[in-house]
Amino acid sequence: MIANIVKPGHKTRGVLNYLYGPGRANEHTDPHLVAAWDDFVPDPGRNSAATLAQLADVLDLRVKQAGHKAPKNHVWHCSIRAAPEDRPLTDDEWAAIARRVLNATGIAPAGDPDACRWVAVRHADDHIHIVATKVRGDLRPPRNWNDFLLADKELVAIEKEYGLRQVPRGDRTAAKRPTRAEQEKASRTGNARTSRERLRTIVRTAVSAAMTTEEFFLILEGAGALVDVQYFPSGDVRGYKVALDDDTNAQGEPVWFSGSTLAPDLSYPKIAERLATTEATPAERADAPVWRRLALVVDQMPGHLAHSEGEAGQAHITVLAEALDALPLIAPVGLQPQLLQAATTFERAARSRILAQHQQAQATRRAVKAILREPAPKDGAILTTLLDALLLAVIAAQHWHRTRNHTQQAEAARQTADHLRAACQSAALEPLTALRGQGRYLAQWMLKRQAAAVRQALPNLAEQILTEPGWPALAATLNDATTAGHDPAALLTQAARHRELDTATNLSEVLTWRLYRLVKLSESPSNNATDPTNPALTSPSSLQRRTR
Repeated sequence: MIANIVKPGHKTRGVLNYLYGPGRANEHTDPHLVAAWDDFVPDPGRNSAATLAQLADVLDLRVKQAGHKAPKNHVWHCSIRAAPEDRPLTDDEWAAIARRVLNATGIAPAGDPDACRWVAVRHADDHIHIVATKVRGDLRPPRNWNDFLLADKELVAIEKEYGLRQVPRGDRTAAKRPTRAEQEKASRTGNARTSRERLRTIVRTAVSAAMTTEEFFLILEGAGALVDVQYFPSGDVRGYKVALDDDTNAQGEPVWFSGSTLAPDLSYPKIAERLATTEATPAERADAPVWRRLALVVDQMPGHLAHSEGEAGQAHITVLAEALDALPLIAPVGLQPQLLQAATTFERAARSRILAQHQQAQATRRAVKAILREPAPKDGAILTTLLDALLLAVIAAQHWHRTRNHTQQAEAARQTADHLRAACQSAALEPLTALRGQGRYLAQWMLKRQAAAVRQALPNLAEQILTEPGWPALAATLNDATTAGHDPAALLTQAARHRELDTATNLSEVLTWRLYRLVKLSESPSNNATDPTNPALTSPSSLQRRTR
């Protein structure tokens, strides 16, 4: 159940006209009062003799009595909507809910004879509208400061008491949603996403690619965004705003968005803080190919999230979002829609009220930026391995948020994991086919030896694994690991620790990529080549082209 309290207005009759009217798309049915401050309030929806003018007049009576002392914007308007899966509530139940919200917000405290005048109107099965005029009987304004948080807190209790869906609550770090006007404008112009959403994606992608703030602005311009940088008198950057060429107002001027209005972490100071450190440290594997280097640091992320303090953990989640933002730039065309959806969904999981210590995750950040400046890997299995590592990191981020009661972020991470699984399955088709072919040509005694390793390491899951279509690929991977000197049973045990296997739809495929990553990341860097024939993103200009 969600409350939406709009900005106060000054036209009581105008709000009532909308509530009792047909709606913007004729969606209003049977508009009527479910409750009011007085049982004898005229209801135009049930009494043919009552009019909207009469209802507006009785609501505004105290406003007129207060004269110039009344607030200029005296109309308080709150809608309360049930979740789609909730049972239909009766008028009496909605009336009780309205009174509880009015009491919690201070608009109409229970038992207060001087409380504000209000009505609750229902014109659909799943929601009501509460309209109140903000002048009390003593002609003073109500004390309704922080009304949204108070209403939301009361709705949490209502959900539990009424057996309704307990909607994940936010921590006020979510990006601002597009307004109705922005959505309607996007629909009229044939765009699936609003300008706000498109610009948010462009800016987030530019942050993931840029090494410096100067390069960040260059990439934004190259991606097709209009950029206006503001400066202090000293010459230092104060902030920035962006717009799209095809989005103008009635005067034909660009519609500008500052970074902070796109998302809380896209303000200039937040971006500059993330880009402050870019030099490599001696501890980093600079000799390793960049894709393997990124896989190495992402592979360590679940451990960091499990054992880090809050600020360090938030830093790792922030850079995980940057990795997801970067991948659509360089992934095969067929994977880009799924990866873009994963990055867009994880955006909500990237922030919390915990401040990030970005220096804790600089190695991962540098590895993310490095893959955008190097050729793509020759082996398609390397991309699948990276996606699998990112999937584990996202699952770890989900757990990290859940343990801290970040319900919206945890849900966003869960949805992101679904998108990554789909992308990983698509990316794995070709390399899995090759591995299955290798597995089918293994001698029987080799297959029996690897099957014995599976039964030893995973006795409860072995029979399912051995009968899956992906078993030949897993057998080939185990055989390669054995040839390289690894203990296959020990590797399987290690791989199984990374994730609850009972949530996997295909155990053998999941284990294949876990093992592939464990073995390949321990090999000498010289064994992992890149394909010089693939286009490399070696300059800011090429990065700019790919962010369009």
